[in-house]
Amino acid sequence: MWTTRQGRLAMVFAILAGGAWWLLRSLIEEPAARVRERAPNHMVWDLDAIETNTDGRPQRHLVADQLRQYAAEDLAELDQPRLTLFDREGGPPWKVESKQGFLLSKGEEIDLRDEVRIERAGAGPNRSLRLATSQLRLWPKREYAQGDQPVRLASDDDWLTAAGVRLWYAHPSRAEFPGRAHIFVAPTPTEKGNAGSAAP
Repeated sequence: MWTTRQGRLAMVFAILAGGAWWLLRSLIEEPAARVRERAPNHMVWDLDAIETNTDGRPQRHLVADQLRQYAAEDLAELDQPRLTLFDREGGPPWKVESKQGFLLSKGEEIDLRDEVRIERAGAGPNRSLRLATSQLRLWPKREYAQGDQPVRLASDDDWLTAAGVRLWYAHPSRAEFPGRAHIFVAPTPTEKGNAGSAAP
C-alpha cells in the first residue's frame, strides 16, 4: 500500500510526464503543420503573360522566372519579375524590373523589392528616365506607383535623390518626391563653353 505522500508524488510525476509528452508532441508536429500551410497552390516557371485593352493592344507584359501562388493569402510570389507598361498614347513603354515581387489583391497591386529599376527611353522632346530604389508598389489599373524608400532618378547627366516617390506614369506622366530632395542639373554644352572662355 502507498502512503498518502507516495500517492501524491506519483500523481505529480504522472502530470509532469503527461505535460512533457504533450510539449514534445507539439514541438515535433508544429513545424510540419507550418510547412504544409505555406505550400503554394500553384507554381509556374518561365511566366510570360500579356494583358490587353478592349482594342486588343497590349497594356502590360509580365515576365518572371517563377510564380508561386498562395490562394488562402491572396498572394503570389515572383522571382526576377520584369514588367513592361505600355503607353496609351504610343510613347515609349516603361520597363520595370526587380529581384523579387508580390502580386496582391488578385493582381490589382504589385509589390516590387530588391534592386527595383524603372526605365523609359527618350522620344521627341521627352528625355530618357532611369529610376532606382529598393521597394516600389504599383497599381497598374490606376497607372500609379509609390515607394517610401530612398530613390534616385536620372535623366542624361541630371539626377535627383529623395526619400520616396509617387509616380503617375500615364501620359502625361508626373512624379512627386515627398520630403527633402537633392537635385543636380548638369551644365549644357553652351554653359560649359562659356565657363571655359571666362577662365583666366
